[in-house]
Amino acid sequence: MKVTILGSGTAFPDLTRNSAGVLLEHEGRRYLIDCGYGTVHQLLRLNITYHDIDGIFFTHHHPDHMCDLIYFLFGSQYPGDPRTNDLPIVAAPGFRAYFDTLMAAFNHWLVPKTYQVNILEQDEETRDHHGLQVTTARVQHIEMSRGYRFEDARGNSVAISGDTDYHPNMAALGRDADLMVLECATPDAMKVAKHSTPAICGRMAREAGCKTLCLTHFYPPCDDAVLLEECRREFDGNIVLAEDLTAFNF
Repeated sequence: MKVTILGSGTAFPDLTRNSAGVLLEHEGRRYLIDCGYGTVHQLLRLNITYHDIDGIFFTHHHPDHMCDLIYFLFGSQYPGDPRTNDLPIVAAPGFRAYFDTLMAAFNHWLVPKTYQVNILEQDEETRDHHGLQVTTARVQHIEMSRGYRFEDARGNSVAISGDTDYHPNMAALGRDADLMVLECATPDAMKVAKHSTPAICGRMAREAGCKTLCLTHFYPPCDDAVLLEECRREFDGNIVLAEDLTAFNF
């Protein structure tokens, strides 16, 4: 299993940090978890195109987590090289209605002609996705927000939060995981409601007992803060501060 942070930033424009997006590669298949601004170009830097993505999982539908879906769908219709493989999209209940509204807003220019988008609404449950056991659970951000755990047949696992404040469900999703990827929007002293800080991420990682904690989704104040020091007050394991294209193999 390989996990690459495509975007370690937020909605704030930044030349070094794209918006939220994670690439998960497993046994020849590639999945996106979120698809924020810059995701498609980051994939191209890895020599991956819209043909090569086997599915998209959304933690929620805020623009900095999904706006490149518009670009992805529109680009996939390029007449000279259209996508032909169906595209599964997994998200919480309510996403199908949102997706239909999005298609209508663009006068159906995004509706595929050479493949199908298959929306799967997955609530708090575990389902098999081509050999990956994918578990979803509510987290503390908006009604549609879900955290994910991906686990393969060998027991390799990664938990990904999307945006969230502290929530025991996220610690449960990360139980003994090889990697937890947690949103860390601001330093502790600048805490924003329904978002996490280094100490909150450290607490969830400690409760989970994960092997490696990756902090991501940084607003600009994080670049000047002592994030590691704040996080290590709660978690004494391996901590990585994400940059765009930071990768993990396990």
